[in-house]
Amino acid sequence: MAILADKSGQVVGYGLGGTGNFQIDGIEPARAEVQKSISSALDNAGVDLSSVVSAYFGMAGADRLRDFKIVRNLLEPLIPPTIHWNFENDAILGLWAGTFDGVGVGVVCGTGTNVVGVNLQGKRVQIGGMGSLFGDYAGGSYIGERAIALSMRGVEGRGEPTSMYDAILEHYGIEHLLDLVDRIYDKENLKLGDLVSLVMNAASQGDQVAIDLLQEVGRELGISTNAAIRQLFHAQEQVKVVGVGSVFQEPKIAIMYDEFAKTLHDAEYGDIDIQIPTTEPAVGSIYGAAAQIGYSISDDFKARLEESARQYM
Repeated sequence: MAILADKSGQVVGYGLGGTGNFQIDGIEPARAEVQKSISSALDNAGVDLSSVVSAYFGMAGADRLRDFKIVRNLLEPLIPPTIHWNFENDAILGLWAGTFDGVGVGVVCGTGTNVVGVNLQGKRVQIGGMGSLFGDYAGGSYIGERAIALSMRGVEGRGEPTSMYDAILEHYGIEHLLDLVDRIYDKENLKLGDLVSLVMNAASQGDQVAIDLLQEVGRELGISTNAAIRQLFHAQEQVKVVGVGSVFQEPKIAIMYDEFAKTLHDAEYGDIDIQIPTTEPAVGSIYGAAAQIGYSISDDFKARLEESARQYM
């Protein structure tokens, strides 16, 4: 998505595109979707690109140094030289949205997970973001995968039985969990992230297996966040931690968040201020765009931006 705001903070345009992650469909399709969202926002506002002074992009897939080179090449053809622009990993947008100055640690728990922190000196640290193979034990897809595994272990006697088993059967319209094997062979996307609400429902009804799973994920998010904090901030420095993503921002119960917060505070490292923004992370792109041209952000600007953004998102 793309949003466009004027110098007062009023959102004047909003546009949607598909995924801008080059790792999904390739560079050209990703560029086309970014262009689509930009064009849509400009059309919605009734202005052209020459009216834009500053632009800041949050790009999924911008993880390693080589990724940043690819993303810069992806974006460059879309932006005239008259515009000040920059980009970052999309986790940074959530950080901007929750802090207004981009200093702190942004923690994403949506379909996937990522932790990116920036300190006052501009040092940047990223923890994770590359999937469970590389140590990310959080995110909607991970929760869904673990729900299936734990349900299977429970029904076979290798673990505790869980109500998630029958709920998963109903979700997929199957008679036995192993029926999913055929769908995997057929390369069907199981959309594992869609199972998160099922896990939360089971936990809210006292299912201990589901409770343990959510606590595990909250603890892992806290461990990753603490790793970033230790590398960026002094022991007694106040640190703003911003949690974003669908699992964080639309929780049905607080089990995961409570374990996340406990893990941060138990580390006794710094003064931790945890925030869950009520606006979309995309709002952070406006704060980033303003900061890179030295535009002062007033309280009125913040209030107007967040209020007007809600009309579009």
